[in-house]
Amino acid sequence: MIQISDITAAIAAQVAKSFPGEKIYTDLAPRDFERPSNMVELAGIGMDPLSYGPGGVDFLFKYKISTFSKVDEVHASHLPVLDLRAMLVLGAFGSGFIRVKDRAPKVRSAEADTSFFDFALVTLTLALTMNRADFTEPELYALMKEFELKINTKE
Repeated sequence: MIQISDITAAIAAQVAKSFPGEKIYTDLAPRDFERPSNMVELAGIGMDPLSYGPGGVDFLFKYKISTFSKVDEVHASHLPVLDLRAMLVLGAFGSGFIRVKDRAPKVRSAEADTSFFDFALVTLTLALTMNRADFTEPELYALMKEFELKINTKE
């Protein structure tokens, strides 16, 4: 089974391809972190309960990817550089999926917020389809397989 740390590592590796040689932090950045750099952190986990009927279910993993550029003496970045860095992060996930062990979670959404003055934030949501039977008791699942329907029609 894929662990959250596996997904985080795969995202970090994908971001590293766009920024070779730069530090990638996961979860927390130290007080005096390096710039330029990136940070990958899990922001939330969800589920789409109606995604695939009785057979499967999508788990949604929402990540925040912060990309940092160099700052000047008043701690401001060159904004076009932040825009470019945000585009590079978005482009890293342009294939629509990432490889995590033997699975390939799909990119459900990716959007950038470049309104900050010293970093850009990309929110990435991945969908990983899991077998619903892994989370359902077998006795209950057997009952859900049969469905009887009686239709009365008026003539």
